[in-house]
Amino acid sequence: SLGGGGEGRASSLSWGGPHELAAGFAGGAVAIFDVRRRGGAACTLPAHRGEVCGLRFAPDGVAQLASGSNDHTVRVCDVRSPRAARLELTAHSAAVKALDFCPWRRHCLATGGGTTDGSIRIWDTGAAAERELQSVATGSQVSGVRWSVARRELVTSHGFSSMNSTSNSVRLWRPNLLPVAQLTGHRGRVLHLAVSPDGGTALSAGSDETLRFWKISSIGGAGGEARPPPPPG
Repeated sequence: SLGGGGEGRASSLSWGGPHELAAGFAGGAVAIFDVRRRGGAACTLPAHRGEVCGLRFAPDGVAQLASGSNDHTVRVCDVRSPRAARLELTAHSAAVKALDFCPWRRHCLATGGGTTDGSIRIWDTGAAAERELQSVATGSQVSGVRWSVARRELVTSHGFSSMNSTSNSVRLWRPNLLPVAQLTGHRGRVLHLAVSPDGGTALSAGSDETLRFWKISSIGGAGGEARPPPPPG
């Protein structure tokens, strides 16, 4: 077991390699553990002012860890010198649970805001100061963001909405945040989102107690709707 990383429950996790695990805590702390060692954290990062609800390591070759919090900020730390946050991103106006680094473009981070924010933002984490590249207002809570290497597009999941047409859905976006497709079928907000390693399939988990698999590699056109693929057999 691992311990000593922070106060309260561990509310988010991210693997940074075969032996490196980051954990975010309800008290706002972020700790990195070497799972080969028993006991406390290998290092701790500057604490947020609210619960950590999202964590993501950058791909191989970029020693960065992004953390999103209920304090409405995203912090990007250099894991080689973690005593101070490299960047603090402050444009969101709600909790940030959804975040993902682009696997084919260095220092490119996508983030999504909670219900009262509803925006998706793309950041340059290699810049010396906060630098936003793109943003779009979705009209709904952004509960997940993942990049698809197959399509070189962004996949997002959504929950509560001020616009019924965008709630409880999965959406596809070009890297410049132009909409491609909206995938509907959940009868409650989408809570979790994952994309397969080849980028061809997305999996969403909803409050309607269903898991839905989406064959996103076969979706074309812009602004259309799609249904989940039929069950096997």
